[in-house]
Amino acid sequence: MTLIPKSNKRKKEEANIKDEIVNQDKEDKKTKVDNNNNNNNNNNNNDIDDDDYNTIVDDGEKVDIEVLKKRFKDIYRLIKDEEEKIDFISFVCEHLNVNIEAVKHVNKESKQDSILQTIIQDLKDQLPSITTEAPNEKITIPKNVSFEGYTKENTINVDGFLYTEEDIDDLIESGELKNNYCQDCGSKSITPINFISHSTTPNQLKYMFSNDVLGGNCDLKQSTVLDIGSRLGALLYTGYLFSDTKKLIGCEINQYFSNLQNEMIKSYKMTDRIEIVHGNILDNEKLIQQSDIIYMNNVLEFFQQDKKKHIEFWQFIQNQTRSKKGLKILTIPSLEESFKNNKIPLKLKGWVKKIQLDSPVPQDDPTFPDYQEIHLYEVL
Repeated sequence: MTLIPKSNKRKKEEANIKDEIVNQDKEDKKTKVDNNNNNNNNNNNNDIDDDDYNTIVDDGEKVDIEVLKKRFKDIYRLIKDEEEKIDFISFVCEHLNVNIEAVKHVNKESKQDSILQTIIQDLKDQLPSITTEAPNEKITIPKNVSFEGYTKENTINVDGFLYTEEDIDDLIESGELKNNYCQDCGSKSITPINFISHSTTPNQLKYMFSNDVLGGNCDLKQSTVLDIGSRLGALLYTGYLFSDTKKLIGCEINQYFSNLQNEMIKSYKMTDRIEIVHGNILDNEKLIQQSDIIYMNNVLEFFQQDKKKHIEFWQFIQNQTRSKKGLKILTIPSLEESFKNNKIPLKLKGWVKKIQLDSPVPQDDPTFPDYQEIHLYEVL
């Protein structure tokens, strides 16, 4: 489960920076025609020749800003490659102490990204509602300090794999989602809605398969990854597209989601490396025995109120993995938090050790908390 923060205007501002860079050539073309007009004798200062450039160097009394602007544009116009243009602008911004983070991270969309976005749109089209809940699915709010004050009335499930913060903004503006709810019906006593997700974002998932996490701690070419409670199949599709993982298995107890995943992997021809198993993991211990990496994203917290079931689940996981030394366990949230919140009377010491992960973004980045949710362990 992931808490979805409110929209960040900074992202829109960063998008504007990118647009300005992409459209810079159009603006340059407009300035060029003015500088070549020699048919009138009105002493127009828009006509700038090489002597003007010498002037800004030799004449220390006055600097013609318009000449400087044109010179800068002429230099920029010499750069033909789009990525080199971005690099040049980044260089300039760095020396001006301008925040150029958005420019640095502008990348061309890969084929894998395009396929993943198509899968996401297909899932949106097939799911019955924006909340991405299966028919007859019952979701509960955990009764622990992490979700104090969260209720069915003030909480909405919006899947983080399918919907970005910008998507949520658009849905609110269109009226498809509410941003506030009334605490006292008919009054003006309102409070912001809590948005939560039962899936990880595409960026979080790509990070998991990067060299910062699984790619640097496992031989993915020889590994089988098991996603317990695979739901929409987000981890499976991402692992297939962005890694060379040998095999990816999704174990899903909900028949609706199990069928949906099977449809997707058949449609996108991923059955050679992805397998979907419909059932309870407690009845499929063989899946754990054949796996090298296990992924669990809040498997029970929002779907099971019976604390005895929580204890039974974690005892099963611990018993089944104790003999698999070196097995990696990837979780959201941490095992420590899950055990504490749900009062699991089991010890981590002697069972697993935590592997320190490096976040791909600095602490002042708004997505930093997303990556801090991801935890990797190794069975001792």
